[in-house]
Amino acid sequence: MNKKSIKYRILTIFLCSIACVVAFKSMPQDVVAEELKIGIVDINEIFDKYDKRTDLDQELKETEAEFKKEIESKKKIMIDLNEETQLLDLGSETRNENMEILERKNVELEGYAKFAEQQLTKKYKDAFEKIYEEIVKEVDSFGKEKNYSVIIKKEKPNLQSNQLSDLQFKIGIRTVLYNSSEIDVTPNITERINARYQKEKNASAGK
Repeated sequence: MNKKSIKYRILTIFLCSIACVVAFKSMPQDVVAEELKIGIVDINEIFDKYDKRTDLDQELKETEAEFKKEIESKKKIMIDLNEETQLLDLGSETRNENMEILERKNVELEGYAKFAEQQLTKKYKDAFEKIYEEIVKEVDSFGKEKNYSVIIKKEKPNLQSNQLSDLQFKIGIRTVLYNSSEIDVTPNITERINARYQKEKNASAGK
C-alpha cells in the first residue's frame, strides 16, 4: 500500500468522525435527554419507613411473646413437678413415675421450643419477602407510569467491621457512589406505597 493510499484512508476516517460529532450535536437536546431517564432508590430506607412493615413487626412480636409465654408455662409445670418429686422417698413408685413424667415433659419442651423457633423464623422470612416484593412492584409501577428507562438500587452500607473480608463485601455490594437528589425517587416510592397500604387497611377495616 503506497503512502498516498494511506493518507487517503486516514483522511476518510477523520472526515467520518467529524460528521458523526456534528450529527450528534445537531440533535435536539430534549430528544437525547428523553432517551434515558434514570432514577435511584434506597430499598432499605423504604423498608424502614413502610407502615406495613411496622405493623407486621408488631404482629410478629406478639406471636413471639405468645410462644415465650407458652414455653415459660411449660417450664413452670416442670419446676413445680420437680420440687414435688424431690420431697418423695428415693426409689418410691410415685417418685419414679414423676421422674418419667419429667423426662417426657422435657422432651416435649425441647420439641416445642424448636417448633416455635422454626415458626418464627418462617414468619419473619415470609414477612421480609412479602415487603420486598411489594416494594419492587411499587418501583416497577412508578417507573412505568413516569416513563423511567431504569431505576437503580443504591446502598448505604455501614463500613464499620472488624473483618477485612466483611468490609470488602460491604464495599463490593455498593452499586451507586454518587447521585444527585433530583433523580432519587425513594421519597416518591415511600409515599406511594404507604398511601396504597393505608387505603387497603381502611378498606379492610370497613368490611
